[in-house]
Amino acid sequence: MRLAFRLAGAAALVVLVVVVVLALINGGGDDDGGGDVDLSTYPYPVQAIEQIVDRSHFPVGQTYDDYNSNPPTSGPHAAAPAPWGVSDLAVPKETAVHNMEHAGVVVWYNCNAGPMLETEDCATLRNDLSEVVAPEVGSGRSVLMTPYPGMDSRIALTSWGYLDTFDEFDADRVRMFIETFECNIDLEGFC
Repeated sequence: MRLAFRLAGAAALVVLVVVVVLALINGGGDDDGGGDVDLSTYPYPVQAIEQIVDRSHFPVGQTYDDYNSNPPTSGPHAAAPAPWGVSDLAVPKETAVHNMEHAGVVVWYNCNAGPMLETEDCATLRNDLSEVVAPEVGSGRSVLMTPYPGMDSRIALTSWGYLDTFDEFDADRVRMFIETFECNIDLEGFC
C-alpha cells in the first residue's frame, strides 16, 4: 500500500514538473503571447483593438463577417495561412487573420478607397509598398502584403490586436509598424 502511495506521489510530482516546464517554455501561460508596445510613445496613431478570444479554424474558403475591425486583427479564421510576401491577388481576410495568429504583419491596400486611383497611380502605390515589404520578408520577417477592396482607407497595417490606417504612402510608417509589431504577439510560438 505504501509503495502505491509513493508511486502515485512520484507520478504527480513528474506531472507537476512537466506542467511547470511547459508553462515556462510557452511564456508562462500568457494568453496573448506577449504584446508590450507602449502606444502612448508610438509615433503613429495605432489602435489597440480588443482581441476576439475565439481563434478557431474553419475550412479555407469559408467566410466570417463578425470581426470587430476592418480589416480584422483577430478572431476565427481559415485553417491555413497565406505564404509570406507580396500577393498581387487579394488574400481573403479570413486567411490573413491566420497569418497574424502566426505573429505576422499584414499590409493591406485599396486603390478604390477615397478618390479612386488611376491604374498607373495604383501601380505606384503597390510598388512603393512592395519596396518596403519585400526586403523585410527577404530578411526573414513574417509579412504579407495584399490588396483588400473591402476597407475605407487606402492603406492598413495589422498585427494580432493592432491596426493602423492611413491614406498617403509613408515608407517609414510601414517599416516602423513591421519592426514593432511583427512577433509582438506570438500566440503559437512562431518567433
